[in-house]
Amino acid sequence: MSFFSQFSLPGVKPIAQEKYVVKTVRAPKPPSDRPRPASSIIKKKSREDNKTGRATLEVPDSRPRSRASSAISQKRKYADGEKSVKRASSSSDLLKPPSPESTASPRGRRAVSSSRSPLSQRLESSDEDEEGGSSDEERGRRAVKRTKAEQGSVVGNGRRLVNPASFRKASPTRKPEEGHFVHAETIANMGMKEGGKGPSRIFRKTDQKLLSVKLQYPGVTYPERYELVRLAEPDEFSPDLDILSTAEHVATYLLTPPESDELLTGTLSGGSGGIVYNMRKAIRNEKAQDFLENLNKYNNLIAKYRRDGTIKANIARMKSLPFPLVEHILSQAYARTVAPEVESLKDYEAFTSNVYGELLPKFTTKLFRESGLGPGKVFVDLGSGTGNVVLHAALETGCEAYGCEIMKNATRLADRQKVELAARCRMWGINPGKFRLEKGDFLESARIAEALKRADVVLVNNYVFASELNQRLLNLFLDLKEGARILSLKPFVPTNHVITTRNAENPVSRLRVEEKEYFSGSVSWTDTGGKYYVQTVDGSMLREFLASDRSDRRRR
Repeated sequence: MSFFSQFSLPGVKPIAQEKYVVKTVRAPKPPSDRPRPASSIIKKKSREDNKTGRATLEVPDSRPRSRASSAISQKRKYADGEKSVKRASSSSDLLKPPSPESTASPRGRRAVSSSRSPLSQRLESSDEDEEGGSSDEERGRRAVKRTKAEQGSVVGNGRRLVNPASFRKASPTRKPEEGHFVHAETIANMGMKEGGKGPSRIFRKTDQKLLSVKLQYPGVTYPERYELVRLAEPDEFSPDLDILSTAEHVATYLLTPPESDELLTGTLSGGSGGIVYNMRKAIRNEKAQDFLENLNKYNNLIAKYRRDGTIKANIARMKSLPFPLVEHILSQAYARTVAPEVESLKDYEAFTSNVYGELLPKFTTKLFRESGLGPGKVFVDLGSGTGNVVLHAALETGCEAYGCEIMKNATRLADRQKVELAARCRMWGINPGKFRLEKGDFLESARIAEALKRADVVLVNNYVFASELNQRLLNLFLDLKEGARILSLKPFVPTNHVITTRNAENPVSRLRVEEKEYFSGSVSWTDTGGKYYVQTVDGSMLREFLASDRSDRRRR
């Protein structure tokens, strides 16, 4: 028996329609997150004071709040031929020194960043770490103690952020770690040809033409191999920028300010700049030996912080993952798996429901935040393409994420990208939520049908879906639980839908719709903004209609 059959009332005269109009409303602007002024203190009465009439004051939290600033967005090509981010090559970009404000105390200050460096909100250190005169060895010993005390601890939202496959200690009886991932040298090397043009070396004017280097990651002992080349197209993958951006993200988000000083500013050591800045300078001046010396310093420092437990302890204390760090890890996986073959995604039949387009991370992170997605929640993407949004949801929120795609080229690249992201998460020492990508028709998938019964958030990029497919999706939504949200680019509920006895069994009678707006840079197929819709499963409207109808029948 269907959900609506129990309410079937044949032969009943419909009541007045104007009482049960489901209206589409615009979402109000979110409240400002700025601290309330002292003049806005609210008086409240406690239970004990209600008898005497005395009023108590609720003092608002006046502690300064920092906001994460925007980070570098790595090159990302889209299947619809939209323009991608151009690689900046000016000397001023490569030689931007650390901001003086970034060396100030992180407590209570707003993070400052340049357009090339994600010097934003950092992890706060303990009071012990901020004591003057502490040596690296002393900080290392304290980090080991913190690691032992916090090992196995769960963050406030119930998510374990430390990847259990990372931070393994070397043992003479154990084989050395091996990483199964795509090295950067695979997608950018001297052997590549594009339109008859080959790449050029980054260091060309020096006697020692440095080509191959290795980069150390926080969570594993094995490095990633790079060839320092510049590809013919300026918007292609740039090995040097990937190295610099990776180092900056490690220093900014996985180390405390005292620990990251040597990497970013060098003020504590009395230097003229940090390791990352010196690498930028070496690239600008084409000094291969200087670049190699600073890269080796970086690798040695990260290996030290991994061995003594510093990075692991910092990740264990994090309550959530900053979006710039999430975006960087996602872009690394995308650049090494999807981007080299992105042209194959154009192989689809035009003017059908099987058209490829991507929702970009800036937009999807907004959707996750608004829908309250997090650990213990279930997310389902119907028409998941190469798996971008599914992997993003699992990494940033820690939820259980499912996706289903029918296009062959998209599923082939999705298989590669999910393996690469899992490897990248281990390299970074970060534990994502569970994710699974299915192949085939989401209308026929038994696994997706089971996931929908538990789903808290369902995403449907139905921008080009035919009306028939949207109607079949409505039937699929009958299994959604109360309170589940459906996010779509076209509404499933007609404007001013009215519940009557004739359409009471229509699935849209259980959906409450809210219209919202997205802005430029949110989707891959256009630079302009648009609208999206949040449909919430709410059976109260139908129950109210049926209760009122029964009351009218008794009065008659």
